[in-house]
Amino acid sequence: MDNANFQKKQMQEAAILYYEKKYTQQEVADIMHLSRQTVSKLLNDALTENIVEIKINNPEVACAELERELCARTGLANAVVCGVSSMDESLRQMMTVRAAADYLQAMIEQGHQRIGISWGRTIQMLVSEFPNIATTDNVVFPLFGATDQEESYFLSNELARSFADKIDAKVRYAWFPYKPDSDEDSKLFRNTSYYKKVSDLWNSIDIAVVGIGNSAMLQSFGKIFGYNEKGFSAVGDISTHFFDGEGKFVELYENTLCASVDNLRNAKHTIAIASGDNKVEAIIGALHTGVVDTLIADEYTVRKILG
Repeated sequence: MDNANFQKKQMQEAAILYYEKKYTQQEVADIMHLSRQTVSKLLNDALTENIVEIKINNPEVACAELERELCARTGLANAVVCGVSSMDESLRQMMTVRAAADYLQAMIEQGHQRIGISWGRTIQMLVSEFPNIATTDNVVFPLFGATDQEESYFLSNELARSFADKIDAKVRYAWFPYKPDSDEDSKLFRNTSYYKKVSDLWNSIDIAVVGIGNSAMLQSFGKIFGYNEKGFSAVGDISTHFFDGEGKFVELYENTLCASVDNLRNAKHTIAIASGDNKVEAIIGALHTGVVDTLIADEYTVRKILG
């Protein structure tokens, strides 16, 4: 073996020990019976000779690739995948919500948008994180009637009002219950001017902003409104419309006063925000429904969806 080939072999061995086996330069020197200075020179020469190539992966590029794959495999029109540095659930949710705020801000600043807001912890966080901006001729409204629940993330009218304040928009309230006490009451509320005004907005949604509930949301609804045997097949919900793993809707409650599945499907944009390992099954089911055209999630969640 000539001297040049011998040196390249040494470069390769030093590089394998240092970059792949994660030994320190001093440990490599001890193994190869060389000085640390010689090992340092071998590693530098290995870069010069292209024996070692250092590739720095841009996380934004990786996320863009995930977005393209997600759209290609699910039929989504748009996807926003945010990079995160940790698998911590709270951090992933925060970064997902901030990515959603950035995405929505550009759309809302165009003005003249009819914006329907869902409820839940993710939507509440979005409203809280959203910046105060000045917009023109936007109107915000809830996607369902009110409940008497104390949890702030269930207060549909309050979430709509808070979001409207953030974007300097008009707000329309749902002055009727989400689930009336009887079929007769439901019919009466549908004939009120309050319901008809909001119903007209549901029929012409520009942007519907929704979360994706999982089985925990189903249990919450069961405690509030009662269980239905059909609920055993449900894996999640979009704005209180429950679905199974194949994306088939499971009607758990009759005569609820809310934007229908068709209202959401016919909206110009139905944007779902969701993250977390406990949401993966529900997100997959939601994408099968064909209601969502844009998903905003973190990269770990999306990798599990694609996996």
